[in-house]
Amino acid sequence: LRGADVQTSVRRLNTSHSANLSSPRQAARMVASTALKLTGAGAFLTAAGVAGVGAYAQYDEGTSRQLTFWYHAFPVYASYRAVQWRHRDVARAGLPAWTGIPLTDACANDAYDALHTRHAGNVRDLVLRMRGFYFKNAQMLSTRDDFVPQQYLEWCKLTQDAAPTEMAPGEARAIVAAQLAAAGHPDAIAEWDEAPVGVASIGTVHRARLSTAYDSKDVVIKVQAPGVERKFQADIRTCIDFCRLAMPQHVPPLEEIQKQFLTEFDYREEAKNLEEVRANVLPRWSHKVDIPAPHRQLCTRTVLVMDRLPGVKLVDGVRARLAALAEVRGTTAEALEAEQRAKIESGELPLRGLAAEARATRRTNAYLAATDAVVRRPACFAHNYLNPMRWLSGEWRRREFVAAPRLVNMGEVLRTVLDVHADEIFNHGVFNGDPHPGNILLMPDGRLGLIDYGQVKRISPSVRRVYAKLTLAILAGDKAEVARLMQSAPPEGFGGQSKYNDPDVSYRLATFWNDRDTLDVTMGLNLQEFVDAMEAKDPVIKAPTDMVMIARVSMLLRGVANAFNVRLKVATQWREYAEEVLRETDPEYRHLSRRALRGGGQIK
Repeated sequence: LRGADVQTSVRRLNTSHSANLSSPRQAARMVASTALKLTGAGAFLTAAGVAGVGAYAQYDEGTSRQLTFWYHAFPVYASYRAVQWRHRDVARAGLPAWTGIPLTDACANDAYDALHTRHAGNVRDLVLRMRGFYFKNAQMLSTRDDFVPQQYLEWCKLTQDAAPTEMAPGEARAIVAAQLAAAGHPDAIAEWDEAPVGVASIGTVHRARLSTAYDSKDVVIKVQAPGVERKFQADIRTCIDFCRLAMPQHVPPLEEIQKQFLTEFDYREEAKNLEEVRANVLPRWSHKVDIPAPHRQLCTRTVLVMDRLPGVKLVDGVRARLAALAEVRGTTAEALEAEQRAKIESGELPLRGLAAEARATRRTNAYLAATDAVVRRPACFAHNYLNPMRWLSGEWRRREFVAAPRLVNMGEVLRTVLDVHADEIFNHGVFNGDPHPGNILLMPDGRLGLIDYGQVKRISPSVRRVYAKLTLAILAGDKAEVARLMQSAPPEGFGGQSKYNDPDVSYRLATFWNDRDTLDVTMGLNLQEFVDAMEAKDPVIKAPTDMVMIARVSMLLRGVANAFNVRLKVATQWREYAEEVLRETDPEYRHLSRRALRGGGQIK
């Protein structure tokens, strides 16, 4: 492109992010129009190549989605990178301020905030239109209030459960009917609720009732959208390519996540996962959790039929309790939430640990119960039987006493979820790699419903043993031992490699992904800055792939806790499970780690 054309094209790209390039023909036209801007004899061959890509995109959806992504994402990336260059790189180069190029911290923050406001809505529209892996990433980002700026977080949180479906009305029902008929069960469904109770990144979930031949059970049916697997594969490849350009340190773990995501598209495997996890978990935890049982004979590659668990999504249940409590207090849930946020932001309500949160909620609920017994119930009795004005005014109807609703004890909820996942990881080596808030239900009997076992990861006994050692080494603050476990070849370690084998970097990264993200670990940097700093200090050559999905569980559970102002230290909560693993296999290591925790030095 000539210089003037470059400037014109960049301006056009930066102001046209709402263009719909979701169809192959639209993407092809965009590529062809770009090709026409190439001039000169040398550019003729380039133009022919670009036009060829555009022609191919008309018939290949994966190529179309890649072109759409780059068309929208690269200008956004470039605009952020330009601010970062002026703020960070120019300052490092020592360019003087009088040139007007370097940005101060305050100016950079203002520039970033303006970019957030400018791009968040366009990125939202693109994610909701393209869905696929981009939608899944938005769900992941929404679990932490500190992963993305507020402008992005507001719409990312909606992806947990309130998202548009790719399927037309009646399409999911038609898919189920055809699949069950082909499997020899044409009359299995007696009732069907067309309105989905959940919209996932790869399909929809509907309530239904089985026919009398199948015990008339209430079920939920998960239906995979046609063609979604091809979209996911193309999207993950595109994200990996983008990371190679912009954030190469994220490529190795993303490749491991890619392997795990691609197992999610056969619902017959998810049915097997449900049965296996139920057999592992419920004998010990059925008093606290439930997991839906699949109807294996009715499950196909794209249709999953399972028992319906009563209850509501965790966040919805918490908000419903808050709304009921607000009504008793004569205010609104929004006002209570705003009051809570203000206290958190001002520091009046600091982040609590798990035990402190559980105690605080128990005290609050005890206070509500005492208020009911001492104040509200006697007041209701006095109104009904001792108030003479009630008789004089002709108000004969008695006022019904309604107990004040109790708060959901998030400390206890989180402890249960942490315990169940620790049991899955350390004791069975079969665990759910996607425990985001939308996959946790509050059931009427007080238990938790754990749903969506599409991303189940299996790890060997040797990996469980190494992870148990890593957990204890992180707790002991033993940097040398953490580095050894991260970088030693299996079965003695995770087999990660870095350029300089810096033990401080290994310790900080292992602690960040598996335990906590406190200031002593991150040095006050946000997620991207922290990962960038670690990569600059000791570039990753090979990621510890067997640890990636376990670390993802830790990050997601900490995200759930963070949303409720709870600070988790996962290694602390998982210590007893790690010690139990090593009790038989490495009793000396267990002893040395305990001594190290008491201040006796390094584990080895």
